[in-house]
Amino acid sequence: MSEYWKLEEFTNRDEFYVVLNAYFGLVGAINQNPENNEWRLKFDVAFLFQLKSNSQSAKSIELLTDSKCYADSLVICRTLISRLNLLILCSLNPDLFDFWLKDSKNSIFLDGNIRNELKNNNISLPTHLYEFYSEITHGQVQSLAEIGYFEQGLFADVKLAENQVWVTAKFAIATIYFTALCMAIQDCEGKSIPERFKNHQILFEWLEKNYLIHNRIDQIWTFLLEERHVEKVRKNEYIVGRNYDFNAIKEQIAKFHRKGQKKKLSKKYDLKES
Repeated sequence: MSEYWKLEEFTNRDEFYVVLNAYFGLVGAINQNPENNEWRLKFDVAFLFQLKSNSQSAKSIELLTDSKCYADSLVICRTLISRLNLLILCSLNPDLFDFWLKDSKNSIFLDGNIRNELKNNNISLPTHLYEFYSEITHGQVQSLAEIGYFEQGLFADVKLAENQVWVTAKFAIATIYFTALCMAIQDCEGKSIPERFKNHQILFEWLEKNYLIHNRIDQIWTFLLEERHVEKVRKNEYIVGRNYDFNAIKEQIAKFHRKGQKKKLSKKYDLKES
């Protein structure tokens, strides 16, 4: 505890750890509540496969931000986002994860192609963050300047950059957590929902109202687009901000796995038709 508590006030770092522990708690709930449908079992494999990587990423972010290595922290965040996008894709078609294990270099698993497929299925993601952190990964000057790379000193203390790291990581883990929770709840369609899943529903609703408020003053700047990332949608209309749309993820998971007629991904992602 003496290593953890560094500030008296509760920060986005603290909120990240609350969300991370909720994520760990859901792992336990999933292990203790067997699936009703084969598709949930296939998804659970993908979800649990990422557990070690996400845990190591969380520790890496802690160590890097504590050392004021913000650029490297955001590179880890980029990896988290990439993992998240793959998981959402596998939530819509869980057969894809086994295919990914066998052929992860297939073009359908390129980050850009995954993002386009999710976008085509009405799932809004802050794609600008992936682009921004990719620029940092490749050492582009403008992006490095925006996170305080040219402040005096090798390990300059840049609170805005540190805050962006924790906001990004918090929302990425929260969305992974929420996606798995939606799959667990959808799997219970027509049956009673186990108590532990109900408790996680209540917890996520609380998190969404308190920790995951996109326009909160200390979080909104992460989700506003830099000028070079602004998207033109039609004449005189532009997208200047993007965030995670939890309702869209929930709705699409229901459409893909509900009883009766189910929605499908495009042909190249619908393995049963390919």
